[in-house]
Amino acid sequence: MRDQEDPERELNAYERILAEDRRVVREMFRVTMGGAHVGLGLLVLAVLLSAGVGGVRWALSAGGAVVAWFAVTLVVVVRRGRRGRDAVARAYLLTFGWAGWL
Repeated sequence: MRDQEDPERELNAYERILAEDRRVVREMFRVTMGGAHVGLGLLVLAVLLSAGVGGVRWALSAGGAVVAWFAVTLVVVVRRGRRGRDAVARAYLLTFGWAGWL
């Protein structure tokens, strides 16, 4: 009998279903750079709208919250081992990539 940890072993039906479910979830939550650009654009429009309707204070607080979220995300990404442009790109995707799901 083959060892449970052997990567060459054949998956049983239960494991095949779990692997397929995981693949579907990964595809569902995948974010792209295009979606992140759309998210940034929508956020800029929302901040400009809040500046027009509520004044500059609301726009600065909304923009500041997003900048703070991006900074925290960048720190976490760097602490997890990413560096340079790759870290900035990952933080950008995590901050603005939500628009790809719209």
